[in-house]
Amino acid sequence: MHDVLELVSSTRKIKGTISLPASKSISNRLLILEAISNGNVKGLGYSDADDTQVLQTLLQQLPSHAFAGAGGTTIRFLLAYLAGKEGYEGQLSGTPRLMERPIAPLVDALRLLGADIQYAEKEGFAPLFIRGRKLKGGTIHVDASLSSQFLTALLLVAPNMENDLEVIPKGDVISASYLEMTLRLMQQCGFELSHDATSIRVKAQLPQQHIEVPVERDWSAASYWYAFTALAEKAEILLSGLRLSSLQGDASCANVFRQLGVESCETDAGIELKKIPVEASTFKINCKQSPDLLQTYACTIAGLHLQAQFDGLQSLRHKETDRIAAVRNELAKVQVKTEEPNEGSLLLDARLMNTNTVLIVDTYEDHRMAMAFAPLVLVMKKLAIRQPDVVAKSYPRFWTEVRRAGISFAEL
Repeated sequence: MHDVLELVSSTRKIKGTISLPASKSISNRLLILEAISNGNVKGLGYSDADDTQVLQTLLQQLPSHAFAGAGGTTIRFLLAYLAGKEGYEGQLSGTPRLMERPIAPLVDALRLLGADIQYAEKEGFAPLFIRGRKLKGGTIHVDASLSSQFLTALLLVAPNMENDLEVIPKGDVISASYLEMTLRLMQQCGFELSHDATSIRVKAQLPQQHIEVPVERDWSAASYWYAFTALAEKAEILLSGLRLSSLQGDASCANVFRQLGVESCETDAGIELKKIPVEASTFKINCKQSPDLLQTYACTIAGLHLQAQFDGLQSLRHKETDRIAAVRNELAKVQVKTEEPNEGSLLLDARLMNTNTVLIVDTYEDHRMAMAFAPLVLVMKKLAIRQPDVVAKSYPRFWTEVRRAGISFAEL
Protein backbone atom coordinates (compact mmCIF):
# COMPACT_ATOMS: atom_id res chain seq x y z
CA MET A 1 0.00 0.00 0.00
CA HIS A 2 1.29 3.48 -0.88
CA ASP A 3 2.13 6.28 1.56
CA VAL A 4 -1.21 8.04 0.95
CA LEU A 5 -4.54 6.26 0.47
CA GLU A 6 -7.49 8.18 -0.97
CA LEU A 7 -10.91 6.91 0.12
CA VAL A 8 -13.92 7.32 -2.17
CA SER A 9 -17.63 6.91 -1.41
CA SER A 10 -19.94 7.76 -4.29
CA THR A 11 -23.18 6.76 -2.56
CA ARG A 12 -22.60 7.46 1.16
CA LYS A 13 -23.97 3.96 1.77
CA ILE A 14 -22.20 1.02 3.38
CA LYS A 15 -23.19 -2.60 3.53
CA GLY A 16 -21.50 -5.82 4.55
CA THR A 17 -20.75 -8.59 7.01
CA ILE A 18 -17.62 -7.39 8.74
CA SER A 19 -14.87 -9.69 9.97
CA LEU A 20 -13.41 -8.24 13.17
CA PRO A 21 -10.03 -9.27 14.55
CA ALA A 22 -9.74 -11.13 17.82
CA SER A 23 -9.28 -8.85 20.80
CA LYS A 24 -5.68 -7.67 21.06
CA SER A 25 -6.12 -6.79 24.74
CA ILE A 26 -7.42 -10.23 25.67
CA SER A 27 -4.86 -11.99 23.45
CA ASN A 28 -1.89 -10.24 25.05
CA ARG A 29 -3.10 -11.04 28.55
CA LEU A 30 -3.71 -14.69 27.69
CA LEU A 31 -0.25 -15.01 26.14
CA ILE A 32 1.37 -14.05 29.47
CA LEU A 33 -0.93 -16.37 31.41
CA GLU A 34 -0.11 -19.17 28.97
CA ALA A 35 3.61 -18.55 29.44
CA ILE A 36 3.61 -18.53 33.26
CA SER A 37 1.33 -21.59 33.43
CA ASN A 38 3.57 -23.62 31.09
CA GLY A 39 0.71 -23.97 28.64
CA ASN A 40 -2.02 -25.03 31.07
CA VAL A 41 -3.85 -21.85 30.06
CA LYS A 42 -4.43 -21.66 26.32
CA GLY A 43 -6.08 -18.94 24.28
CA LEU A 44 -8.05 -20.03 21.24
CA GLY A 45 -7.85 -17.75 18.21
CA TYR A 46 -5.26 -15.14 19.08
CA SER A 47 -5.28 -11.76 17.38
CA ASP A 48 -3.32 -11.26 14.17
CA ALA A 49 -2.44 -7.70 15.23
CA ASP A 50 1.25 -6.78 15.05
CA ASP A 51 1.40 -6.15 18.81
CA THR A 52 0.15 -9.64 19.58
CA GLN A 53 2.31 -11.36 16.99
CA VAL A 54 5.42 -9.62 18.35
CA LEU A 55 4.61 -10.57 21.94
CA GLN A 56 3.94 -14.18 21.00
CA THR A 57 7.26 -14.44 19.13
CA LEU A 58 9.26 -12.87 21.96
CA LEU A 59 7.71 -15.19 24.55
CA GLN A 60 8.60 -18.19 22.41
CA GLN A 61 12.15 -17.13 21.57
CA LEU A 62 13.21 -15.11 24.65
CA PRO A 63 15.94 -13.29 22.67
CA SER A 64 18.79 -11.49 24.39
CA HIS A 65 17.68 -8.34 22.61
CA ALA A 66 13.88 -8.24 22.77
CA PHE A 67 12.42 -5.57 20.47
CA ALA A 68 8.80 -4.87 21.43
CA GLY A 69 7.95 -2.77 18.39
CA ALA A 70 5.38 -0.05 19.10
CA GLY A 71 3.21 -1.95 21.59
CA GLY A 72 2.61 -0.51 25.06
CA THR A 73 1.15 -3.75 26.43
CA THR A 74 3.86 -5.69 24.62
CA ILE A 75 6.75 -3.97 26.40
CA ARG A 76 5.06 -3.63 29.81
CA PHE A 77 3.71 -7.18 30.01
CA LEU A 78 6.97 -8.60 28.66
CA LEU A 79 9.04 -6.61 31.15
CA ALA A 80 7.16 -8.12 34.09
CA TYR A 81 7.43 -11.61 32.60
CA LEU A 82 11.15 -11.41 31.83
CA ALA A 83 11.93 -9.87 35.22
CA GLY A 84 10.50 -13.03 36.84
CA LYS A 85 12.00 -15.47 34.32
CA GLU A 86 14.86 -17.14 36.15
CA GLY A 87 18.01 -17.37 34.05
CA TYR A 88 16.99 -14.77 31.48
CA GLU A 89 19.46 -11.99 30.69
CA GLY A 90 18.88 -9.41 28.01
CA GLN A 91 17.79 -6.00 26.84
CA LEU A 92 14.24 -4.83 26.15
CA SER A 93 13.56 -1.95 23.76
CA GLY A 94 11.05 -0.68 21.23
CA THR A 95 10.39 2.00 18.65
CA PRO A 96 11.56 5.55 19.42
CA ARG A 97 8.01 6.60 20.38
CA LEU A 98 7.55 3.57 22.64
CA MET A 99 10.75 4.45 24.47
CA GLU A 100 9.30 7.90 25.19
CA ARG A 101 6.34 6.35 26.99
CA PRO A 102 6.65 6.10 30.79
CA ILE A 103 7.61 2.82 32.39
CA ALA A 104 9.13 3.90 35.75
CA PRO A 105 6.11 2.99 37.94
CA LEU A 106 6.33 -0.61 36.72
CA VAL A 107 10.12 -0.79 37.07
CA ASP A 108 9.90 0.62 40.60
CA ALA A 109 7.27 -1.94 41.59
CA LEU A 110 9.19 -4.86 40.09
CA ARG A 111 12.38 -3.80 41.88
CA LEU A 112 10.50 -3.83 45.18
CA LEU A 113 9.53 -7.41 44.37
CA GLY A 114 13.18 -8.36 43.86
CA ALA A 115 13.66 -7.72 40.13
CA ASP A 116 17.07 -6.83 38.70
CA ILE A 117 16.28 -4.12 36.11
CA GLN A 118 18.58 -1.31 34.96
CA TYR A 119 17.91 1.59 32.64
CA ALA A 120 20.20 1.35 29.62
CA GLU A 121 19.91 5.02 28.68
CA LYS A 122 17.42 7.53 30.10
CA GLU A 123 16.17 7.08 33.66
CA GLY A 124 12.49 6.13 33.67
CA PHE A 125 12.32 4.89 30.09
CA ALA A 126 13.30 1.92 27.91
CA PRO A 127 15.63 0.43 26.81
CA LEU A 128 16.15 -1.74 29.88
CA PHE A 129 18.65 -4.38 30.98
CA ILE A 130 16.99 -7.34 32.72
CA ARG A 131 18.33 -10.26 34.73
CA GLY A 132 15.44 -12.57 35.46
CA ARG A 133 14.94 -13.99 38.94
CA LYS A 134 12.13 -15.41 41.04
CA LEU A 135 10.02 -12.50 42.27
CA LYS A 136 9.16 -12.63 45.94
CA GLY A 137 5.63 -11.21 46.13
CA GLY A 138 4.30 -9.32 49.13
CA THR A 139 2.51 -5.99 49.40
CA ILE A 140 3.36 -3.07 47.13
CA HIS A 141 1.89 0.32 46.23
CA VAL A 142 1.76 1.10 42.49
CA ASP A 143 1.12 4.42 40.76
CA ALA A 144 -1.76 3.75 38.35
CA SER A 145 -2.45 7.36 37.37
CA LEU A 146 -0.66 7.03 34.01
CA SER A 147 -1.79 3.56 32.94
CA SER A 148 -3.62 0.54 34.32
CA GLN A 149 -1.17 -1.56 32.29
CA PHE A 150 1.37 -1.26 35.13
CA LEU A 151 -1.07 -2.98 37.48
CA THR A 152 -2.07 -5.57 34.90
CA ALA A 153 1.55 -6.48 34.13
CA LEU A 154 2.18 -7.26 37.80
CA LEU A 155 -1.06 -9.16 38.31
CA LEU A 156 -0.48 -11.39 35.28
CA VAL A 157 2.85 -12.68 36.63
CA ALA A 158 1.83 -12.73 40.31
CA PRO A 159 0.78 -16.43 40.37
CA ASN A 160 4.39 -17.37 39.61
CA MET A 161 5.89 -15.46 42.56
CA GLU A 162 7.23 -16.99 45.78
CA ASN A 163 4.47 -15.48 47.89
CA ASP A 164 1.01 -14.03 47.31
CA LEU A 165 0.95 -10.52 45.86
CA GLU A 166 -1.13 -7.64 47.20
CA VAL A 167 -1.23 -4.56 44.98
CA ILE A 168 -2.50 -1.27 46.37
CA PRO A 169 -3.10 1.26 43.56
CA LYS A 170 -1.98 4.82 44.14
CA GLY A 171 -3.72 7.72 42.42
CA ASP A 172 -6.76 7.64 40.20
CA VAL A 173 -6.69 4.41 38.18
CA ILE A 174 -6.71 5.24 34.46
CA SER A 175 -8.55 2.85 32.09
CA ALA A 176 -9.97 0.89 35.01
CA SER A 177 -12.15 -1.14 32.63
CA TYR A 178 -8.98 -2.76 31.28
CA LEU A 179 -7.93 -3.67 34.81
CA GLU A 180 -11.35 -5.22 35.37
CA MET A 181 -10.81 -7.22 32.17
CA THR A 182 -7.56 -8.59 33.61
CA LEU A 183 -9.17 -9.67 36.86
CA ARG A 184 -12.15 -11.36 35.20
CA LEU A 185 -9.92 -13.10 32.67
CA MET A 186 -7.57 -14.44 35.36
CA GLN A 187 -10.50 -15.80 37.36
CA GLN A 188 -11.91 -17.39 34.21
CA CYS A 189 -8.53 -19.10 33.71
CA GLY A 190 -8.50 -20.59 37.21
CA PHE A 191 -6.19 -18.19 39.05
CA GLU A 192 -7.19 -17.31 42.61
CA LEU A 193 -7.58 -13.63 43.43
CA SER A 194 -9.71 -11.23 45.40
CA HIS A 195 -10.14 -7.48 45.33
CA ASP A 196 -11.97 -4.63 46.97
CA ALA A 197 -12.01 -0.85 46.66
CA THR A 198 -8.46 -0.46 47.96
CA SER A 199 -6.38 -3.47 46.91
CA ILE A 200 -6.04 -6.58 44.75
CA ARG A 201 -4.64 -9.88 46.05
CA VAL A 202 -3.39 -12.72 43.84
CA LYS A 203 -2.49 -16.15 45.20
CA ALA A 204 0.97 -17.47 44.29
CA GLN A 205 -0.41 -20.61 42.71
CA LEU A 206 -0.68 -21.84 39.13
CA PRO A 207 -3.74 -23.71 37.83
CA GLN A 208 -3.21 -27.47 37.66
CA GLN A 209 -5.86 -28.20 35.07
CA HIS A 210 -5.80 -27.36 31.38
CA ILE A 211 -8.08 -24.44 30.50
CA GLU A 212 -8.87 -23.19 27.00
CA VAL A 213 -10.30 -19.70 26.55
CA PRO A 214 -11.76 -18.50 23.22
CA VAL A 215 -10.69 -14.93 22.44
CA GLU A 216 -13.56 -12.50 21.89
CA ARG A 217 -13.91 -10.32 18.80
CA ASP A 218 -12.36 -6.89 19.31
CA TRP A 219 -14.65 -4.09 20.47
CA SER A 220 -12.06 -1.40 19.74
CA ALA A 221 -12.15 -2.49 16.10
CA ALA A 222 -15.95 -2.60 16.19
CA SER A 223 -16.11 1.07 17.23
CA TYR A 224 -14.96 2.21 13.77
CA TRP A 225 -17.91 0.41 12.17
CA TYR A 226 -20.26 2.14 14.56
CA ALA A 227 -18.75 5.40 13.29
CA PHE A 228 -19.23 4.38 9.65
CA THR A 229 -22.87 3.57 10.40
CA ALA A 230 -23.46 6.86 12.23
CA LEU A 231 -22.12 8.90 9.28
CA ALA A 232 -23.69 6.91 6.43
CA GLU A 233 -26.94 7.90 4.72
CA LYS A 234 -27.83 4.22 4.71
CA ALA A 235 -26.06 1.33 6.46
CA GLU A 236 -26.49 -2.43 6.67
CA ILE A 237 -23.63 -3.71 8.78
CA LEU A 238 -23.29 -7.03 10.61
CA LEU A 239 -20.33 -7.32 12.98
CA SER A 240 -19.74 -11.05 12.77
CA GLY A 241 -19.26 -12.92 16.04
CA LEU A 242 -19.42 -9.84 18.27
CA ARG A 243 -21.37 -9.99 21.54
CA LEU A 244 -22.74 -7.21 23.75
CA SER A 245 -21.75 -9.15 26.87
CA SER A 246 -17.96 -8.75 26.92
CA LEU A 247 -14.84 -8.66 29.07
CA GLN A 248 -13.80 -5.56 27.13
CA GLY A 249 -14.49 -2.11 28.51
CA ASP A 250 -14.69 -0.69 24.99
CA ALA A 251 -18.02 -2.50 24.61
CA SER A 252 -19.41 0.61 26.33
CA CYS A 253 -19.18 2.32 22.94
CA ALA A 254 -22.49 0.66 22.01
CA ASN A 255 -24.24 2.85 24.59
CA VAL A 256 -22.49 6.02 23.45
CA PHE A 257 -23.21 5.34 19.79
CA ARG A 258 -26.88 4.80 20.52
CA GLN A 259 -26.95 8.51 21.36
CA LEU A 260 -25.12 9.15 18.07
CA GLY A 261 -27.70 7.33 15.98
CA VAL A 262 -26.63 3.67 15.98
CA GLU A 263 -28.64 0.87 17.54
CA SER A 264 -27.05 -2.51 18.36
CA CYS A 265 -29.20 -5.54 17.59
CA GLU A 266 -27.69 -8.82 18.78
CA THR A 267 -28.34 -11.89 16.61
CA ASP A 268 -26.96 -15.43 16.50
CA ALA A 269 -24.48 -14.26 13.86
CA GLY A 270 -23.26 -11.17 15.69
CA ILE A 271 -24.41 -7.57 16.12
CA GLU A 272 -26.42 -5.79 13.44
CA LEU A 273 -26.00 -2.00 13.37
CA LYS A 274 -29.07 0.05 12.52
CA LYS A 275 -29.42 3.79 12.06
CA ILE A 276 -31.80 5.62 14.39
CA PRO A 277 -32.46 9.36 14.86
CA VAL A 278 -29.96 11.49 16.77
CA GLU A 279 -31.99 13.36 19.35
CA ALA A 280 -29.39 15.73 20.83
CA SER A 281 -27.00 18.33 19.45
CA THR A 282 -24.46 18.37 22.25
CA PHE A 283 -22.93 15.54 24.27
CA LYS A 284 -20.89 15.06 27.40
CA ILE A 285 -18.76 11.91 27.29
CA ASN A 286 -16.46 10.69 30.05
CA CYS A 287 -13.70 8.59 28.48
CA LYS A 288 -11.90 7.72 31.71
CA GLN A 289 -12.68 4.01 31.46
CA SER A 290 -11.94 3.74 27.72
CA PRO A 291 -9.87 6.78 26.69
CA ASP A 292 -8.70 5.21 23.43
CA LEU A 293 -12.20 5.71 21.99
CA LEU A 294 -11.76 9.49 22.04
CA GLN A 295 -10.59 9.68 18.42
CA THR A 296 -13.54 7.64 17.16
CA TYR A 297 -16.09 9.65 19.12
CA ALA A 298 -14.55 12.99 18.14
CA CYS A 299 -14.52 12.19 14.42
CA THR A 300 -18.09 10.89 14.50
CA ILE A 301 -19.43 13.92 16.34
CA ALA A 302 -17.51 16.18 13.96
CA GLY A 303 -18.99 14.41 10.93
CA LEU A 304 -22.47 14.91 12.40
CA HIS A 305 -21.76 18.67 12.89
CA LEU A 306 -22.48 18.44 16.62
CA GLN A 307 -20.83 19.60 19.85
CA ALA A 308 -19.28 17.62 22.70
CA GLN A 309 -17.29 17.79 25.89
CA PHE A 310 -14.90 14.91 26.57
CA ASP A 311 -13.39 14.22 29.99
CA GLY A 312 -11.05 11.59 31.43
CA LEU A 313 -8.38 12.01 28.75
CA GLN A 314 -5.29 12.40 30.97
CA SER A 315 -3.51 9.30 29.68
CA LEU A 316 -3.80 10.19 25.99
CA ARG A 317 -0.66 12.35 26.04
CA HIS A 318 1.41 9.18 26.47
CA LYS A 319 0.01 6.85 23.81
CA GLU A 320 1.34 6.05 20.31
CA THR A 321 1.20 9.82 19.87
CA ASP A 322 -0.23 12.70 21.87
CA ARG A 323 -3.74 11.73 20.83
CA ILE A 324 -5.42 14.92 22.04
CA ALA A 325 -3.04 17.11 20.04
CA ALA A 326 -3.30 14.82 17.00
CA VAL A 327 -7.11 14.94 16.93
CA ARG A 328 -7.13 18.70 17.37
CA ASN A 329 -4.57 19.21 14.61
CA GLU A 330 -6.42 17.11 12.04
CA LEU A 331 -9.93 18.37 12.80
CA ALA A 332 -8.67 21.95 12.66
CA LYS A 333 -7.93 21.35 8.96
CA VAL A 334 -11.70 21.32 8.35
CA GLN A 335 -12.57 24.18 10.72
CA VAL A 336 -13.69 22.09 13.67
CA LYS A 337 -13.15 24.17 16.78
CA THR A 338 -11.53 22.53 19.81
CA GLU A 339 -10.16 23.72 23.11
CA GLU A 340 -8.84 22.22 26.33
CA PRO A 341 -10.48 23.97 29.31
CA ASN A 342 -8.36 21.92 31.70
CA GLU A 343 -6.05 18.90 31.74
CA GLY A 344 -7.88 15.79 30.57
CA SER A 345 -10.82 17.64 28.98
CA LEU A 346 -11.61 18.57 25.39
CA LEU A 347 -14.37 20.74 23.97
CA LEU A 348 -15.39 20.17 20.34
CA ASP A 349 -17.66 22.32 18.17
CA ALA A 350 -18.23 21.04 14.62
CA ARG A 351 -21.26 23.14 13.69
CA LEU A 352 -19.18 25.01 11.10
CA MET A 353 -17.13 22.01 9.93
CA ASN A 354 -16.14 22.41 6.27
CA THR A 355 -16.88 19.13 4.48
CA ASN A 356 -16.68 20.68 0.99
CA THR A 357 -12.91 20.39 0.92
CA VAL A 358 -10.00 17.96 0.81
CA LEU A 359 -8.86 16.44 4.12
CA ILE A 360 -5.50 14.67 4.09
CA VAL A 361 -5.09 13.03 7.49
CA ASP A 362 -1.69 12.71 9.12
CA THR A 363 -1.69 9.58 11.28
CA TYR A 364 1.33 10.25 13.54
CA GLU A 365 2.30 6.56 13.45
CA ASP A 366 -0.95 5.88 15.34
CA HIS A 367 -3.26 3.12 14.11
CA ARG A 368 -6.29 4.67 15.77
CA MET A 369 -5.85 7.96 13.91
CA ALA A 370 -6.13 6.17 10.56
CA MET A 371 -9.19 4.12 11.51
CA ALA A 372 -11.02 6.84 13.43
CA PHE A 373 -10.79 9.32 10.56
CA ALA A 374 -11.62 6.83 7.80
CA PRO A 375 -15.45 7.04 8.30
CA LEU A 376 -15.31 10.76 7.46
CA VAL A 377 -15.10 9.67 3.81
CA LEU A 378 -18.90 9.48 4.04
CA VAL A 379 -19.22 13.24 4.62
CA MET A 380 -16.08 14.82 3.11
CA LYS A 381 -15.69 15.99 -0.48
CA LYS A 382 -12.37 14.18 -0.50
CA LEU A 383 -10.48 12.22 2.17
CA ALA A 384 -7.02 10.70 2.14
CA ILE A 385 -5.03 8.90 4.85
CA ARG A 386 -1.25 9.11 5.18
CA GLN A 387 0.66 5.98 6.25
CA PRO A 388 -2.41 3.72 5.93
CA ASP A 389 -0.37 0.61 6.81
CA VAL A 390 -0.23 1.77 10.44
CA VAL A 391 -3.53 -0.09 11.01
CA ALA A 392 -1.58 -3.38 11.12
CA LYS A 393 -0.76 -2.64 14.76
CA SER A 394 -4.28 -3.71 15.79
CA TYR A 395 -6.48 -4.45 12.73
CA PRO A 396 -4.42 -5.70 9.76
CA ARG A 397 -7.47 -6.39 7.57
CA PHE A 398 -9.14 -3.03 8.20
CA TRP A 399 -8.76 -1.65 4.68
CA THR A 400 -9.86 -4.97 3.17
CA GLU A 401 -13.07 -4.82 5.20
CA VAL A 402 -13.59 -1.15 4.32
CA ARG A 403 -13.36 -2.00 0.63
CA ARG A 404 -15.82 -4.89 1.08
CA ALA A 405 -18.29 -2.51 2.74
CA GLY A 406 -18.43 -0.37 -0.40
CA ILE A 407 -15.64 2.20 -0.07
CA SER A 408 -13.28 2.55 -3.05
CA PHE A 409 -9.57 3.39 -2.91
CA ALA A 410 -7.12 5.35 -5.00
CA GLU A 411 -3.48 4.99 -3.96
CA LEU A 412 -1.68 8.29 -4.45
